[in-house]
Amino acid sequence: MRTLMPESLTFEFPAPVLKDESNPKWTFHYVPIPPEVAEALVENKTRRVILTVNQRAANRYVYQHRDGEYRVILGLSILKELGHRPGDMLFATLKPDPNPDAVNVPPEFEEALAEHPEARRRFDAWTPGKRRSLASYITQAKRPQTRMKRAFEMAYKMETYTLYGDKKPTD
Repeated sequence: MRTLMPESLTFEFPAPVLKDESNPKWTFHYVPIPPEVAEALVENKTRRVILTVNQRAANRYVYQHRDGEYRVILGLSILKELGHRPGDMLFATLKPDPNPDAVNVPPEFEEALAEHPEARRRFDAWTPGKRRSLASYITQAKRPQTRMKRAFEMAYKMETYTLYGDKKPTD
């Protein structure tokens, strides 16, 4: 059984926007979480949080980097929206996500899943993290046409068991 941190427990702290370039394949921007905040989150088994900066709230995941530091990743689109760059200081508010298993499925993907029942069945059986990852891939596309194309490609691959790492079920 999972113990959730009370939603009323909120942390506020100043933090720099940093850029992680430790992996040559990708870089990302993040906010380091102060050790005492990270300790409280870990103690209460809270990983899904709502990060608020400049009155802009975003659902995020708290993860531990290999150096032991806890972080929250900021997407480049959120950084641009906030008007921040790497190195800037910001004031962050962090609180537990009251619905940590929620997945925002884009309408294009809902439409594709409606047309591919086996894909819908598989999608609904997956963990929230896996569903969130796939939904995120679709919503990252800027153009509506690209989102629609990705949605139907993913539904087809799910239905035909051709997603990367898929294994066809044995009868």
